Amino acid sequence: MDARTLLARLGDKDAAELYSGSFDSLEVRFSAGELKNATAREASGIAVRAAARGKAGFASSRDTSPAGLERLIGFVDNSIDVGDAVRFELPEPAKPPVPPETLGGHDPAVADLEVAELAALGRQAVQELLARHPDVVVDASVRRSVGETLLLNHRGVEVADRHSVLSLSLEVNRTRDEDVLLDFDHAIGVRRTDVSGPALVEELDRRLRWGREVVSLRPGRMPVVFSPAGSLVVWMPLLQALNGKNVLLGTSPLRERTGERVLSERVTLIDDGLLPWGLASAAFDDEGVPRQTRPLLDRGVLRGFVHDLETAKGTGSEPTGNGERGGVTGKPGPGFSNLLVAPGERSWRDLVASVDYGLLVHSVVGLGQGNTLPGTFSNPVDLGYLIEGGEVRGRVKDVSIAGKVYELLADDLEFSRERRVLSGTTHLPWLRIGSMNVVGKGSA
Repeated sequence: MDARTLLARLGDKDAAELYSGSFDSLEVRFSAGELKNATAREASGIAVRAAARGKAGFASSRDTSPAGLERLIGFVDNSIDVGDAVRFELPEPAKPPVPPETLGGHDPAVADLEVAELAALGRQAVQELLARHPDVVVDASVRRSVGETLLLNHRGVEVADRHSVLSLSLEVNRTRDEDVLLDFDHAIGVRRTDVSGPALVEELDRRLRWGREVVSLRPGRMPVVFSPAGSLVVWMPLLQALNGKNVLLGTSPLRERTGERVLSERVTLIDDGLLPWGLASAAFDDEGVPRQTRPLLDRGVLRGFVHDLETAKGTGSEPTGNGERGGVTGKPGPGFSNLLVAPGERSWRDLVASVDYGLLVHSVVGLGQGNTLPGTFSNPVDLGYLIEGGEVRGRVKDVSIAGKVYELLADDLEFSRERRVLSGTTHLPWLRIGSMNVVGKGSA
């Protein structure tokens, strides 16, 4: 039974949508600097969302055999019987917002990579890092995956997509007496050229050099510079507030502030589902709605939220092309595509050099844990460094930071001109906050 036949079998429903996909991947792992294993995986799945008698149902399965699909139809019927009221209206076919071929998405150079080439990419990065820091233990993984998806609905939508993904991860451990330094870096992208082993080595090399010595930091209010990865602790509460699900639930502190200035004029945040060769780029989202390039925050002014079909209908908004599944068997929900924070004018090195005495944060413990939706956070610093006289002097321990996002991003902040792509989709600059509360023991 193919996808179209399965959709036809759901013809007695008021609405029906089918999403299917198949994927294959190769992964090579290194442990303690040595090649450990190589793994090949294949997976496929299918998800069905349907509505009848005013109720909605959803079911999914990894079993795509004829018998498995027959069971899936039964699961859909059972889900409808106990389902919630219908809160979506499936879209009609639409014209692609841009020619799909301009978006990229599939690189044959990635699809053709075999185990030997993946191993060579990982080995080169591991050996280069060990050559600079022979006292560290290095683990690594290199993975390539390719896949195809198909979306159909009863109104005639048919969206087929192909994608490729390549990733490289490096993890280091340096143990000296009772001091243990753990660090990690990761690159992921659609194209072979998106993933650079030397670039990851440079990032880790810099932080390992910064962290050779453990130094003291005097607690108090001080400037804080965040690396792109470190700044996630600041951005995460804001992204939660911009999610249409929290607007629908009434828990977003920004839900009634569209058109108002809510942050500094320096803050512009764009959700770009049409970014060429972006990891989350496509002509349509996972519900068949055209993707867009749209500002969520424009020079500090709130312009809108990200919505899927359900949250758009529930809030009286238009769908924004942000229906995301998070996997072939997942139910759609509102999510971001490619996020871009507008950069500043000075280099990140200039931001550091502008600090007489302060803290540089690369990572925190418990990122995203707790109730950060109101905009507050409080986290121990995992990897942090003392800035003194405009230079990084060493690594600090037993330090925590806390703040209110809507205050920190309202005044006395600056972004670097360089941006780093995190998780393949989030383009963040370095961030300098003029004054934050830093607490700690104040001893090395």
